[in-house]
Amino acid sequence: MLQVLQWRWDPTFSAFSSGFRPGRSAHQAVAQAQAYLEQGYSYVVDSDLEKFFDRVCHDRLMSRLASRITDKRILKLIRAFLRAGIFEDGLMTIPTEGTPQGSPLSPFLSNVVLDELDKELERRGHRFCRYADESNIYVRSARAGARVLASISRCMTQRLKRQVHWSKSAVDRPWKRSFLGFSFTGGKRPTRRKIAPKAFARFKARVKALTRRSQGRSLKHVITTLAAYLRGWIGYCDFCQTPAV
Repeated sequence: MLQVLQWRWDPTFSAFSSGFRPGRSAHQAVAQAQAYLEQGYSYVVDSDLEKFFDRVCHDRLMSRLASRITDKRILKLIRAFLRAGIFEDGLMTIPTEGTPQGSPLSPFLSNVVLDELDKELERRGHRFCRYADESNIYVRSARAGARVLASISRCMTQRLKRQVHWSKSAVDRPWKRSFLGFSFTGGKRPTRRKIAPKAFARFKARVKALTRRSQGRSLKHVITTLAAYLRGWIGYCDFCQTPAV
């Protein structure tokens, strides 16, 4: 079902949305952000939705799906998927909002919900890039960024019925923020991609945990586990342009 729905819907999604779409990646979103910096948009409106996957409105989502899906059997199946029971502490609860995480259909449904936000940002002429519930808008000044953040937060609250996670949202210089594990060098152009400090700190903490001596594992097992983690980390972070790290 995901393959059929994605084939029909994906071409209509915004070109500036890179999350959970075939042929698109986090690296593309970071490269798009870097291009905005090169164009002189040196402030970022970093907005994050509070508990997005847990608070998707089922009725609003089904309404958007029904506008393009005429087969009621498919709609009934998606509704059943959204309301599948969850066992917690020996009790079953039926969710009234949110999308079940871990399912291949859940990321697609999140893009259906947030496509409305993408279209609104395009209509307003903003320079932005989005990956899942992380959305960055690039502007030329801090004052413009404050106006955009206030306007977008109202749009999310009134139209999407979503709340902005204010502790994770801000208007700042891009090199003081992180986006998908990356940040950027400040100062003179050209701007270069670098690994975000918090992402690098998590990496070091993980390596320390994997190589702790008190785990009672053989050296061969430690090396095998560590090597697998390093290959995955390097495969993702090799996209940075500061190889000294």
